[in-house]
Amino acid sequence: IGTAQAVWDDKRGLTMEHFLYALVLGLALAVRVGALGRWPLRDQEAGLALSAWRFARGLPAPLRGHSPLLFHVNALLFFLTDGSDAQARLLSVLFGSSLVALPYGLRRYLGRTGALTASVLLALSPSMVYFSWAVDGSVVVGFCALGLLVVAANLLERHGASLAPVATALLVLALIAGPSVYTMLAILLTFPVALQAWTRLRADAGGLDDLRRAWRNLAVDADWWRRGLLVAAALFLAAGLGFAYNPMGLQMALDQFGKWVADFHFVGTSPWYRAPLLLLLYEGLPLFLGIVGFLLARKRRDVLTLLLRYWLIFAVIFSVVPGYRPPSSILLILLPLVLAAGQASEYLVQQMRNMPGRPLFWALLALSMTVTGAAYVQLVAYLSSPVSTHLLRIAALSVFVLSAHAFVWSLVGPDVPLRAAAAWLLVLVLFGWMRAGVRLNYRRADDVAEPMVVVSTSPQLVELSEAAARLSSQVTGDERTMTLRVDERLEVPLGWYLRKFEQVSYVREVAEQPDADAVILPAGAPAPSEYVGLRFALRSSWVGGRQSLFEWLRWWTGQKTAVRGQVVEEAVVLWVKKPA
Repeated sequence: IGTAQAVWDDKRGLTMEHFLYALVLGLALAVRVGALGRWPLRDQEAGLALSAWRFARGLPAPLRGHSPLLFHVNALLFFLTDGSDAQARLLSVLFGSSLVALPYGLRRYLGRTGALTASVLLALSPSMVYFSWAVDGSVVVGFCALGLLVVAANLLERHGASLAPVATALLVLALIAGPSVYTMLAILLTFPVALQAWTRLRADAGGLDDLRRAWRNLAVDADWWRRGLLVAAALFLAAGLGFAYNPMGLQMALDQFGKWVADFHFVGTSPWYRAPLLLLLYEGLPLFLGIVGFLLARKRRDVLTLLLRYWLIFAVIFSVVPGYRPPSSILLILLPLVLAAGQASEYLVQQMRNMPGRPLFWALLALSMTVTGAAYVQLVAYLSSPVSTHLLRIAALSVFVLSAHAFVWSLVGPDVPLRAAAAWLLVLVLFGWMRAGVRLNYRRADDVAEPMVVVSTSPQLVELSEAAARLSSQVTGDERTMTLRVDERLEVPLGWYLRKFEQVSYVREVAEQPDADAVILPAGAPAPSEYVGLRFALRSSWVGGRQSLFEWLRWWTGQKTAVRGQVVEEAVVLWVKKPA
């Protein structure tokens, strides 16, 4: 840790540290709130929101398959308000924002600079931001997983059971949040077995002895365990059963295991390398720094380091072997990478501490960035018009910048050019990482050409509900009283956006001459007689297919916004009765 640690150790530095964490927390909340109501809810999210809204108003609602935690919190919010997309996502946003504060509890392990770096990475991570406004519970499980790592680090250090209530609360939250909790449990439950096998292989029982000692100290204190179980029971009663208003909450919690098992299927349109590809496309900075961090800590044998290594290996293999996992599975891969990236940042701060006073360092860095900008312009030109001249220019620019580094090396030795190259690479990865976050969360979160998205609901559904409200006002004098007949296959997600209409019925078949002011049918269905229609996009889905490296580069540079022949688009038609 060196100089970086010394800077943090004075009293003013500690106060500044708290201020910086507060700043990072505010930044995390800001970037998540910015996308809170920007995109419509997808089918699974709209189904949960609709069920919670109906439950809050005493209407019949499906009570199977939903996350109990999200369901009951949203039901309470919708009981107090009329509900909205932003409110349905509020709990995920709060957990996703609070997640960035947890590395503070790992300062003794990561170092203060490393812990703060991990917080910044979690705050701005494209994947973390994206799933922080997804109503699927994955970010809540991520919060609980990182929280359990913080608890484990403190238990191993203090050898006490005072954090048992916190641990049991996190476990219960995770169990009622989403199906990815079972991946987390599989990692934690198989780690002692893997650690024992490692001990026998390497004849080093240090880590296993520490784990056994922590467990013995934890097990002997029955009072803390009783408190932990009491906290767990109270939390499950409140968030899992809705204070006993919804006994089906227990079935909902059990359904999460069924949903987790259901993901173990092979989808021919989804490549086996999907999760690693998502990491490479969206999480370049944590991936790069995380690998560096694991390499730097390769000789460490403490329990937490071994757990993080095992966690990463297990999560990567688990995301590849079953053949298909949802995109949210990368969150559990990302957590150990972010913590290892924090360790790498401590090392980089120490290595770079003398560079600010070296003019040659800044000159090389500025030259490298300028040449990189020129090479990028040539790359974009080549992707637009594949002429070999652009590639020759890129090659010439590469030779020029390498020659500059070699020249400085010959003058002052390898220290300056190597550190300048490392800083240059870090800045490039940082730029690409931030660009990916902006593109994913603010520009193309409804574009299924984005590998993270897969399925999206069209923003035109909001326009449909607004058009129906205007029509109702014209026909009945009230925005909510027009009679609507809707194909039952469209109840999700249309039911959520039509929830305020008082006379909506979902039917299996619509008569040729329906007795309703308006009818909503899938595009392509026979038109009811004496009605005129207005078409709206419903959803899009990516059905797979391989792309060449050339096409990936065109997509990354923004020259390609859709994947031809690989996107299925669905639409609906709002049919309105012709005036007499």
